[in-house]
Amino acid sequence: MRYSFTLLEFIVVVVTVGILAGTMIPNLSTDPLLDATLQVVRHLKYTQQLAMSDDRYDAEKPLWFKSMWRISFRSNNCYLISSNIDFNHNYDRTESAHDPSTQEYLYSNTNCEKERGDNSFMYLESYFGISDIQLNSSCGNNKMLAFDEQGRPHASLSKVDDLLKNICKISLYHQTRKSVITVQPQTGYVDFTIEDQ
Repeated sequence: MRYSFTLLEFIVVVVTVGILAGTMIPNLSTDPLLDATLQVVRHLKYTQQLAMSDDRYDAEKPLWFKSMWRISFRSNNCYLISSNIDFNHNYDRTESAHDPSTQEYLYSNTNCEKERGDNSFMYLESYFGISDIQLNSSCGNNKMLAFDEQGRPHASLSKVDDLLKNICKISLYHQTRKSVITVQPQTGYVDFTIEDQ
């Protein structure tokens, strides 16, 4: 009768337990600024991808460019991703993008109050504790970035060729730190840094 484990059996058990523990332990990220920044970066890239795959160009409609996919930041520290299909000046829930994994709306109303079916990540203040969002003047004066069918960023939708001319910087503020998300003109390449204020 055998009462002990061999070294090989012991190693197999330890490796198996390590793999199971690594996959079962949830992500314990404790940096809400980094989480919010990564979320906005993902949504900027998703907006650009939507613009390239859902081409809004229509030579029959002179204002076709007003329906380009855009990411719009609200004054209450939330944002939405939408395409103004009906060419009016509001952002309707029905014109908003859907989160591809949850099918929730990537939408926030003007008061930044979550409604049923909205993705919680859109509410940067209530979900991540972001106290302010600022866009530099290169981003335009309406806290919005749009992307055309080639993925190029636009500073506004007042005319068809209002392309971003300089680096757009989106700053997210959380307590004593801030992140700066940069969007490059022409390519729409997105990068970020996190720094102390």
